Amino acid sequence: MEIATIIGSVLVAGLLAYGLADVLGRWMGLGALAWGSRAEPAIALTFDDGPSGQTTAVLDLLDRHGCKATFFLTGQNARQHPELVDKIRQAGHQVEAHGFWHRPAVWMAPWTEWVHILRSPGRLYRPPWGIHSPFTRLFARLQGKQVALWDLESQDWLDKPAEQLTERIMFYLKGGSVVLLHDGPVRTLRVLELLLPKLLENGFRPVTMDALALKPLGPRQALMRINQGYEERYDQQAGNIRVGHRYNHVLRLEIQSYPGPDLPEYPAGTPCAHIHFESARLAAMTPIQVIRAFRETLKQSVKFLEQHPEVQFLYGHSYLGQGAVALGFQTHPVSRTMQWQSKITTAWFAWLYRGEISRHLLSEPAQMVYISRQTILGKYGSTRRNLAEFAVNSAGDKP
Repeated sequence: MEIATIIGSVLVAGLLAYGLADVLGRWMGLGALAWGSRAEPAIALTFDDGPSGQTTAVLDLLDRHGCKATFFLTGQNARQHPELVDKIRQAGHQVEAHGFWHRPAVWMAPWTEWVHILRSPGRLYRPPWGIHSPFTRLFARLQGKQVALWDLESQDWLDKPAEQLTERIMFYLKGGSVVLLHDGPVRTLRVLELLLPKLLENGFRPVTMDALALKPLGPRQALMRINQGYEERYDQQAGNIRVGHRYNHVLRLEIQSYPGPDLPEYPAGTPCAHIHFESARLAAMTPIQVIRAFRETLKQSVKFLEQHPEVQFLYGHSYLGQGAVALGFQTHPVSRTMQWQSKITTAWFAWLYRGEISRHLLSEPAQMVYISRQTILGKYGSTRRNLAEFAVNSAGDKP
């Protein structure tokens, strides 16, 4: 009975150790490389599992658009196709390690995982599926490797239309993002055909991971990584919309009926769009960059308003009301309850994201900021159609 108890305790301890290693290592990414500066347009496209029969086609697409990438190769595939490894390097792309076999760490004995990491050359190591054992980080460190993960999955292994996958990537892509793609699926080629022109059109600059000057994630960044999954689930539930895909885009919009309190121009129930700010981007920017980013985003929102004629204004809550006024927003006081709620949530985000903008938060009372449809079309619209709509709406305003 005592032996059985000991064996049971050892098994439970082992399961807990493996579970904790994967939570900290893969889910949170603590100590791994996962993204660069959110304020800059540089991003890293990374390809796992190669080289493969699709490698040459991937390289041709990247070359056609002048983009660089990082390839995490399995040692087994690299030995079978040394000519493709040379081709990747000669094209100026970065080559790193994905392990010798494409096996999850939890399916390998510790000595097997050691060999698995050792026989896959590279300064960076990306575990297959990102899965960690309690030994993964230790073995990588002892072999002089740094674990490298990602902050955006392309989901190119799923049986979904390439158009849908590409739209999702553009929705969640940020400056400094490390995008997980795969060298092998035919679907990836179609995604790249759609994605690469969109990246360049919206100011993104695909580079190698080395060019991003990445830093290991600390505890705050690990919590931010956890928050990414929550944000995506919330966006899906609320039906949030991106009004543009520029690298410095700073808001998402949720179409709704205005919940109140009544504004001078708009009573509760007026069709509007609730602003959700992109905290990760804003925290990485200087005040000047924030102003420029808001101006660009508001220009892009003109098209959103054309597609949603029912939306009469955009609104959100902010401590930077005076800066918003310079952009055309109006301000309105909020209740004490809302002010305290804003203090709590803002204090959390200010600690989590920090940055230059965060130091200005909580210096003034929280306010509602809102901007009318007419102001956006008149101040940020540029086409004749926008000006015509502005004139029609203005003529219909009450004196």
